[in-house]
Amino acid sequence: MAADQDLIEAADRNFIGSYQKLVEHSPEGETSEFGGIFAFATGLPIGMFNGCIVAAPATTQDLAAALEWIDRRDVPYRLWIHEEVIDPLSRIARGSGMEQDAWLIPQMVLGPSPEQPAPAVGVRVRSVSDGPSVAEFRLVSVEDDTSEDVARRLFSDSFAADPDVELVIAYLDDRAVGTSLAIRTGEVAGVYAVGTLRVARHRGVGTAATWAAVAAGRAWGCETIVLQASEMGFPMYQEMGFRTVVRYAIFRPAR
Repeated sequence: MAADQDLIEAADRNFIGSYQKLVEHSPEGETSEFGGIFAFATGLPIGMFNGCIVAAPATTQDLAAALEWIDRRDVPYRLWIHEEVIDPLSRIARGSGMEQDAWLIPQMVLGPSPEQPAPAVGVRVRSVSDGPSVAEFRLVSVEDDTSEDVARRLFSDSFAADPDVELVIAYLDDRAVGTSLAIRTGEVAGVYAVGTLRVARHRGVGTAATWAAVAAGRAWGCETIVLQASEMGFPMYQEMGFRTVVRYAIFRPAR
């Protein structure tokens, strides 16, 4: 149990650290803390990039203050609450007009793993630091329905050049069709922004992109690799050897 608690805390630190890193490279970025609740705003017009993360026991007063802070930023936002501390905080969230998503996001951890498997036939991966431009990385995001402005602000030149960030592009038959990135917090690396264009799904692109982000973490010397799984990506990560150590409930304003 103690070992799992260490992994949970490591995953939580990286989860929060990933947003701290985005804020650091966002001109409109702000953070605040309310009794251990981490509140952040990147200024981006997307809910998942602004909000509050409750990773430890907190009072209802702390949560009310954190929600008031983020609400004043006039951006779409989310509230993530660690499943072990969800009550009575969930009542405050609902009382504030928020609705809970059906999917509880798993915090997943990959311990020491075997050598990275070879990509599927026709798939290859490259890190932006090894040659491809960050503009090419952004282009994949734009093709996957992210606006050009958001892609430029989210994956800025300074973000791509950060020594604790590694951007990865995945190719299928020499066309850029997938992405992932790794973010380092101390001795832990997190895998984020795993995505594949619809035309290239079910061809091993997402798996290869994820393994490439894992490899970036290993190259930093990180023994623990973490990620938060979407419902669609969860089976793939399980097959790769990631296991769930805790889950987060997600709330969003009903409006």
